[in-house]
Amino acid sequence: MLGILLTIILAISGFKTSVKEVTVSDPHGNSKVDLSSTEMTKDIDLGSDEEIDLALKNIEKGKSSGDMSLVMNEGIMKLLAVTRKDSNNIRAIYYLGLFSLESGQLEKAEKRFEKLVSLQPQNEEYENTLKEIRNQIGK
Repeated sequence: MLGILLTIILAISGFKTSVKEVTVSDPHGNSKVDLSSTEMTKDIDLGSDEEIDLALKNIEKGKSSGDMSLVMNEGIMKLLAVTRKDSNNIRAIYYLGLFSLESGQLEKAEKRFEKLVSLQPQNEEYENTLKEIRNQIGK
């Protein structure tokens, strides 16, 4: 968990690396999301997993290029669209929670991790993250 928070902090502070390829393990599936692709897809009908993967690629591309419009419009907004279609989509809620933490929106992060805990009460990662958020908020 500390590693995730460190990664988020480094991303916020604009830490740049010379590594061109980034692969993120998806704790909610057996696949890995390869974020090195620079291709973007316009409004085509994708399944939720594909929409989430594309949103994550766009977020990483936007962060690496400094294009916050890409991060927001083709990343975060796409994740929110997935949750509007399926309010219990664990992957989308999880990444929105992480990005809320990254941007310092602790109350939003708390709500998202509360939702994750309610959906998967046995998941210790969600419970521990929620406790950490509440500690930061002062609850």
